[in-house]
Formats: sequence, structure tokens, C-alpha cells
Amino acid sequence: MSEHERLVSQLNRYCECVYGCGRVLDAPRLAEQLRESKWGIGMLTCPECGSEGKMVLFPSLRFTPVFEMMVECYQTRRAVLVLILAQTAFEGMLDDLLFRLLEKMNCPDDVQFAIANALRGFRAKDDFVKHLTGKSLGGLATDAGWPHIMPRFDKISRTRNSFLHTAEAEELGEDDMNQALAFACDTVDLYAALCSTYREQRPLIEPDWDLWGR
Repeated sequence: MSEHERLVSQLNRYCECVYGCGRVLDAPRLAEQLRESKWGIGMLTCPECGSEGKMVLFPSLRFTPVFEMMVECYQTRRAVLVLILAQTAFEGMLDDLLFRLLEKMNCPDDVQFAIANALRGFRAKDDFVKHLTGKSLGGLATDAGWPHIMPRFDKISRTRNSFLHTAEAEELGEDDMNQALAFACDTVDLYAALCSTYREQRPLIEPDWDLWGR
């Protein structure tokens, strides 16, 4: 399977059990059913926990145009756009992860949006992930089995910036596009794993049991 075919298959692979176990599941049959619904949402039986309830497509339908455009740009050999879109997808899914972490902490919606608006740039968001979880995104990715994802992200960013600043189109080719497509595929797998790992509810402020003599 080519990298662009693999990326297309990622759109019909994962779904999330919202009110049951909370896991993001590798369940292509269920994902395909959800994609046929209007909003990527349906009432289905979770193969993990057995509960029947709300399940949603992962990643959400709002990412579909990004991945589809990435494939289209690959087919028309617009290499720099493939790199830009791969980076866009990665950062967009980081935004989703941040909102999920805050939501699981019962953080009010208005506070969530205020925090999101205050975090300008990837590095600021990465620092905030470390504040919430104790590890940077690179550390989380290493624990999840993708130790090289951040160096790959940095390489794509540098390659994109070099092209945009120097317009050396001949330096971008098939290998660059395939690397970006492979990175986008791993992006979906990584965030599916992280969203499953950090699915448990926990308070925004942990109780200090010592105050109660415990």
C-alpha cells in the first residue's frame, strides 16, 4: 500500500466510544458506518466495553478536508503543500488533545477557550501539555511508541520553511512528499493512542489529603 493510500485508509479506521470506555478504537467497520452518517456520530455498540451508546469518528470530520487535500496535492505533485498540510494536521490534532485534557479536568468551556487563545504557537502549546501531563509531547509520543515523531515534525517544518524562504522547488520531490504522508499517517495513530491514554476524568486541582490528616 502506498503512503497516500494508507493515509486515505486512516480516515476510515478509528472511532471513539464517548460515554462507555472512552477509548479510541481501531475498528474500520464501525468507522465506515460513522463516516456514512451526517456528522460522523452514531449510536453503536462498543467492541471494547460492550456498551451501546454514542460513538464518533476519529479524527473528527473537520480534519477530512485536510487529509483529502494532502492526497490531492500529492497526486498533482504540489510538494510544499503536502508538507504544509501534514504540519497543519499535526498541530490541529494537538489543539484537540489540549481541549480533551482540559475537558477531562472539568475545566469550564470559557476557560478552555481563553487558554487556547492565549497559547500562541506550537512551543507554547507543547509547554502547556507538559504542565498538564508532566511530559512534553515528545515524551508522551515516546511512551506511546513513536519516539521519532518530533524530530520528523521538526524536519518537515525546516524543509517547508527552507522552500518558502528560498523558493528552491527542485529540492522538494517524491521522497519529501512520501515522508510527509507517512508522518500524517503516524500523526493519526499517535493522537488516537494519546486520547485513549488520557481518557480518564481527573480534577483540575488534585486534593491535598494532608490538609485532612490523611
